[in-house]
Amino acid sequence: MTERRMLLWLFAACWCVLLLSHNGGLSGLDGETFYQAAKSAVDAHRLDVGAGFNSTTGVGGLQYAKSSIGMPLLAAIVYAISAPVAWMAPSHSYIIRTGIVGASMTFIMAALVVAVYWLARQLRSSPGTALIAAIGTVAGTFLLPYSKEFFAEPVSALGLAIAIGCALSDRPGSAGAGLTVAMLARAQTVLVLAPLIWVVIRRSGMKGALAAAVPIAAGAALTIAYNVARFGNPLDFGYPSEGFTMPFLSGARMLLLEPSKSVILFAPVTVLLPFALVRLWHRDRQAAVLISSTAAITFVVAALWHNPNGGWCWGPRLLIPAIPSSLAAIGPWMDTPFRRMLAVGLFAVGFAISAPAVAISTQIQQLDVPPPAGGVWPPDMGLPGIRRQAELVAPTATYTVEHLFERTADGRNYLRYIVFWQVALARVFGPRGLLLAIAASLGLFTFAVWAATRCRRAYLALPSCSSDAGQT
Repeated sequence: MTERRMLLWLFAACWCVLLLSHNGGLSGLDGETFYQAAKSAVDAHRLDVGAGFNSTTGVGGLQYAKSSIGMPLLAAIVYAISAPVAWMAPSHSYIIRTGIVGASMTFIMAALVVAVYWLARQLRSSPGTALIAAIGTVAGTFLLPYSKEFFAEPVSALGLAIAIGCALSDRPGSAGAGLTVAMLARAQTVLVLAPLIWVVIRRSGMKGALAAAVPIAAGAALTIAYNVARFGNPLDFGYPSEGFTMPFLSGARMLLLEPSKSVILFAPVTVLLPFALVRLWHRDRQAAVLISSTAAITFVVAALWHNPNGGWCWGPRLLIPAIPSSLAAIGPWMDTPFRRMLAVGLFAVGFAISAPAVAISTQIQQLDVPPPAGGVWPPDMGLPGIRRQAELVAPTATYTVEHLFERTADGRNYLRYIVFWQVALARVFGPRGLLLAIAASLGLFTFAVWAATRCRRAYLALPSCSSDAGQT
């Protein structure tokens, strides 16, 4: 019970911190498309979206979002919940509702911290090292900027972490539900079904496998129905000219060695994974097989995709689904002071690398190069880069201070300003917006500190935690 209370306060503290740094909207085309799909479904009871979004032609010659059903479904739920807020300020309905939908990703990321902690504990990590792995996974890797984007990969990562943890703790029904969430966000995750069911059978028997299969079957049926309704084909997700056409070695080189996409550069702590997984193999072979196979499947699928770099995005976005569950394995590996210091140091480097992508939009680097025809960035274009992102922080901050209350109606303000919702409020509402932003930020910060204090108090009350507290 004490540990559950600690996790509750951990979630609250992380969520408040992530909300403090959110951009207050939807900055990318994918997020805008999911929002429009949700708006169409809730307001007009239609599945199609308007022209100009990340869509393709489907049933009836209409435009439909390219994606699995997961992200439009998440956006629709949040959009529906936000309706009362929009009624109170109808003239700013779009700003409010896109901000709330976009900010829902901070909830996913805070939940991901808790899920990684819990998984690390299932792998027999101490509370202290599990906390290092959990917080470091989000704060110390390239996942951090994705708390400000509305992409499917973090949702898939959360589902996989839950699925793996539940499979290892003899909760087959919940394991199936976790995999279903991951599948609804990214259909490719269905390939993890084989190793997951193998572990479920080994730990929970055939009855457990049947329990896991029920939510997975329901998710598959929902996905099929969505595809048929849009494109008349159960396996059509809206990518008629895209597919798994990249030679594996070329894709693997990009994900490992390309300076602007290398997982080792954007998540330096991943260099410890081979050692952590070998250690896990000697302690729990089923866990090692499940986590390793999940990482391998995700990597192979990403490498074979026609555009392994994931388009214009920060780091190797397509690898995100496997990163949190893999990094949970570092928790039990950090059983000596040296290993803890090494992991913390690598997480700190990862934070320093990604912090500039939290402060300013990575799309600012598009001003350095002419956009390609059709706005689709080819797989051999590796931008945005780490060094250039860091170089742009200071001039962008200076411009923000000097032009805080200016509103240029060309749709490119997100490239000129530091991308925090507080700045957006000041731009839209002037000095009153700035005062509101300051007040709201102080409230969030105060609650975050209070939640962190309660989390620490619960942590110190855990059995054998005094040694962990001294180590961490």
